[in-house]
Amino acid sequence: MKKRVLAIMMAITLAAGSLAGCSGGSKSGDSKEDIVIKVAGRYSNDTPTEKYYRQKVEEFNEMDNGIKVEMDNISTEADYIDKLRTSFANGDIPNVFVEYGGSRCLDYLEADALVDLKPYLDENDSEWRNQFYDSMWAATEYEGYEGTYAVPFGSYFILLYYNKALFEEAGVQPPETLDELMVVCEKLKEKGILPFQIGGKESYRFGHLNNNLIIKTLGIDAVDQLASRELSYDSSEMIQTYQFIADMLENGYLGEDILDTDATAENVAFTEGKAAMHYDGTWFAANEFSDPEIYNNIGVIPFPYGDESCKYYAQGGAADLFYVSKLNKSEEEIEASIEFLKYVTSPEYFRGLDEKIRTIAPVKFEKSDKAKDDPLTDEIIAIQSEIKGLRTDVQNYDPQSHMIDTVRSSLQGLAMGDSAEKCAENIMKRMEEYSEE
Repeated sequence: MKKRVLAIMMAITLAAGSLAGCSGGSKSGDSKEDIVIKVAGRYSNDTPTEKYYRQKVEEFNEMDNGIKVEMDNISTEADYIDKLRTSFANGDIPNVFVEYGGSRCLDYLEADALVDLKPYLDENDSEWRNQFYDSMWAATEYEGYEGTYAVPFGSYFILLYYNKALFEEAGVQPPETLDELMVVCEKLKEKGILPFQIGGKESYRFGHLNNNLIIKTLGIDAVDQLASRELSYDSSEMIQTYQFIADMLENGYLGEDILDTDATAENVAFTEGKAAMHYDGTWFAANEFSDPEIYNNIGVIPFPYGDESCKYYAQGGAADLFYVSKLNKSEEEIEASIEFLKYVTSPEYFRGLDEKIRTIAPVKFEKSDKAKDDPLTDEIIAIQSEIKGLRTDVQNYDPQSHMIDTVRSSLQGLAMGDSAEKCAENIMKRMEEYSEE
């Protein structure tokens, strides 16, 4: 871990030296030139929320504020993260970028690459900070580091969506528990209905499934215990969660050609009625459904629990966190980046979004009377009101930044025939390899 951070710092130092003369170059020749900032994100799809974001960025660029935003949007998470890491290694770093908090961003923080946003958030009696819900800040702060290093752009929790017509055809009710989920899967399969079609090509799909099994079976305290190593990834409790996934795979409940299917194809399979269930975040309800019949046929419930004490826990929290880089950046660029973030996290921004599509937002705003009726989102808000504890991706809380990739890739091995014990062994082996680096 330390060697990897040092390597990043060395690359950054070299990049800073070679680019020092270029910092703030957009303003150097002519004070009237716009400051250009690069903003990296994943908003290239045609969902209402992502189209709205791109539209608002274009509107921002049309303002007479001396700032121009260049967007770099990459849809798939793995490709986006790879490009972001490469940009930090070669010094071509975006001014603003989206990440998801946790240990993966700790490398950037340890390399002194991130702007502390606390002074900006606390200006004018914390005017900017107070626009957000208090529950949104956990993923933006790091133990051992004073300050706030990101602002939330989204909030979410994971639910289980289901096809009402397919459930009726199979004569099943929405499951409350994991045991009931397995029964429902079997009855659906007996009727020739695919229970799930997961996009396992994108490793986070297995990661999210395992997150929910941990949180809804072992509880939110287990997340902290895994991070502190009080609970081991090869413990009987954790192997139980891998075994649940292995059983679903063996029984054919999770779909076909899983490792060749991406998340987009997974969504299509569900919305086209080829799969009966789909676990996903609150963002799924913000999709633009071309056929109202599809929308009306979707039901939603909390992800099933394994232990009743965990019934009101969920994977969720702040999502799509915006960070500001200070490496090779002029003060003018940093100020422009802050100005942009205030714009896209304003109550006005989210009120306008609410008029197009109902969402679960990280910012407080007065609902517009132009907002559309949305029964599905109303159901989600009702579920949200009962949640008593949230944790984002389990490995976000881990001190070793490789863990999210390590666990997810090991879970993918289950789809290749690995046993639950082999999955645990692979995780532990990779942890040992990193500790020796």
